[in-house]
Amino acid sequence: MVVHVLTIPSDEEALGGLQGATIGSDLSSSIGYRIVSRAGSGAMFVSYYAVRTAPEGETPVVVKMLRPSLFRQLGPSAAVIVKKEAVSLGRLNEQVPPTPFVVRLIDTGTFAVRRGTKTLDLPWITIEYVHGGVQGVTLRQRVQGTIQATGHAFDPARATRAIECISSGLSAVHDVGVIHRQLTPESILCCGSGDEELFKISDFGLARPRGIRETIMAGVVGNAGVVPPEMLSADPSTIGPWTDIFNLACVIFFVLTGEEYIVAESQAQALMAAMARTRRSILETRWLHPALRGNDQACKSIDFALRWASAGEAQERLQEAVAVAAMLSPYLRPASPVSALEQRLVANASEQRARAPEEMAPMTIPSTHVKSPAQLKGELGQTMLSPRQPRGADRPSPDRAIEAELVSVQPPRALREAPQRVSTIVERWTWSVLHHPSLDSVIRSVAWDGYGRCLAAATGGLLFWNGTGWSEASSGGLPSPQGVRFAHRIGPGRWLLGGDASTLAVYTTGGVTGVFQLPGEPQSHVALSGDLEDMGILVSTTQNDPRPLLHAFIAKRWLRPMPAEGVALLAAVARVEDERWMLVGRSTAGEGLVALYAPLDWHLERIPAPPARAFVACAGRPDLGLGIAVGAEGSVVWRYGQSVFTENIEPRRALSAATIDSEGRAWAGSAGRIWVRRGGVPPMAGAWECVWENDAWVGPVVSLFVDSEVVVAITADGGIIEGRVTG
Repeated sequence: MVVHVLTIPSDEEALGGLQGATIGSDLSSSIGYRIVSRAGSGAMFVSYYAVRTAPEGETPVVVKMLRPSLFRQLGPSAAVIVKKEAVSLGRLNEQVPPTPFVVRLIDTGTFAVRRGTKTLDLPWITIEYVHGGVQGVTLRQRVQGTIQATGHAFDPARATRAIECISSGLSAVHDVGVIHRQLTPESILCCGSGDEELFKISDFGLARPRGIRETIMAGVVGNAGVVPPEMLSADPSTIGPWTDIFNLACVIFFVLTGEEYIVAESQAQALMAAMARTRRSILETRWLHPALRGNDQACKSIDFALRWASAGEAQERLQEAVAVAAMLSPYLRPASPVSALEQRLVANASEQRARAPEEMAPMTIPSTHVKSPAQLKGELGQTMLSPRQPRGADRPSPDRAIEAELVSVQPPRALREAPQRVSTIVERWTWSVLHHPSLDSVIRSVAWDGYGRCLAAATGGLLFWNGTGWSEASSGGLPSPQGVRFAHRIGPGRWLLGGDASTLAVYTTGGVTGVFQLPGEPQSHVALSGDLEDMGILVSTTQNDPRPLLHAFIAKRWLRPMPAEGVALLAAVARVEDERWMLVGRSTAGEGLVALYAPLDWHLERIPAPPARAFVACAGRPDLGLGIAVGAEGSVVWRYGQSVFTENIEPRRALSAATIDSEGRAWAGSAGRIWVRRGGVPPMAGAWECVWENDAWVGPVVSLFVDSEVVVAITADGGIIEGRVTG
């Protein structure tokens, strides 16, 4: 590894020459951080997109370098800023899995920069890369993008998710003895969309960890805006969790309205405004969501909670973040839910919105780390070209070698009226190996918790992927960690585990929080799909009956299980409508099986499928009424509305994973291959495009994560490959 020493002019603050440099890690000589591009800058740090290179693979990260001017101004005490952020985040990293609501610390150190005759050892810190996508990476960008797309700020359901994430993250920070002190819409990073959207607290440079006596006053680093009155005190004992609660109230007001809670033009005005006993009402703002504006009583209750949380006197203020969230939740949940159309408006407008020059650009990883000499297509450092489906495209694509059979004579009206066309706009994919296949155990099930985080059930026990490596996850309280068959995400940082000995367990960042068993003879739970608060199904097997059992739960009550007649094996389930599930596996006749299950009707209906030994994976979009099943011989079965279509992906490899992204595109994976279907749902003209292939990867893909032009695939032997659209 070549490590650079940067020479800068005396007036150079942007550290532009750092691009292309490699920063070595003090943890290991084999680990380094290759600077790719500048991400942004603030009063204290200049941030860069970078690639962490290590023997196990390459992963995207963000490197934050202390500004040279601040380093010269503060002298040796400048290192306190980085030290405090490292200590704050390091305490949260000690548990596996770590909280998903705070950015994860990866590394820290110093980098030598020559300025004239002096050498400055600039402190730096490396944190996880948060993939914001087209909707933006900061909370401010997402709220402003939503206003631009819809004419109002976050809807009540989305605001509830944001408030719960931020308050949970703040509680986790306080639990390890850290006070953030600078919580703003810019210090909250976002990833994912819809129900999978996550909000993470970052920027701990002004934080005060317990045990660290050194402190940097906010004014030294140019902090702007209204701050809690105690922040201006010379007595550090006046600052505590209540300080962050004041800032939390301001952030929540911004989430709901898109406007600042307290406005002031000078520090004197800011202090007077912060100490005032009156506050703005959310009804006085321009961009409040109509579902809230029409509920006067809810708005008054929200105003009361925010006024209490932002009281000028610290002793009169709410003391815990979760208390703020609990007070607001009853007045946000009953409001009218956001429509699917509104969600699409936000996503579409965000994608089409031209980025301002000062905004962060998406990260590109020009990887060069190649382990195998095998011929690669779309492998590391190379680019693949494939048609991309834009909105409003109207040029047909070339015919592809793909076999399709129309099972239903009358397709849904939406399909009959849809234009039979796909685009010729080119997508360029760049691929990186995040982790080489190296696990001794076999991964059975993967449950993603946003980009860069997932819990996996493996034959050797529970594993957690934190974005840079696999770690053994705490399994205390589980009867048999090796017997866990599936992991199912039920919320941010929360999963439901199922497996042998009739075991079902709730699992969180704190480990197992509850274990329960279904009554009756011992069962092995193998798959689950649905919403625990609404409706879902659980697939189980018993030793005394070869038929799989279909358990249905509705409103937290279990229905009588239904034996699946004629079924030898069920491998996966996916919700395709509000009250229907797709099931895949193998029949007692030894044929591949795809079926539709309606638990309220206690009815299992087999779907026509092409000849195959088995179907092993499926995915669904209940909001679209869409489902897809994949299996051996490249077999694919679509179910859309009341219609069923089948096709085969050439060459006919054994497909092992499937997903449907936010745009309704289907993805499939196998050993050494990843495909995406362009052109919509059959019978619309389209084709399956192979976007990545490498025959050196022999483990089958068991999970696909797709979010805003990023796809991540995990293989059964722990390999992880990531692709990004780069042009």
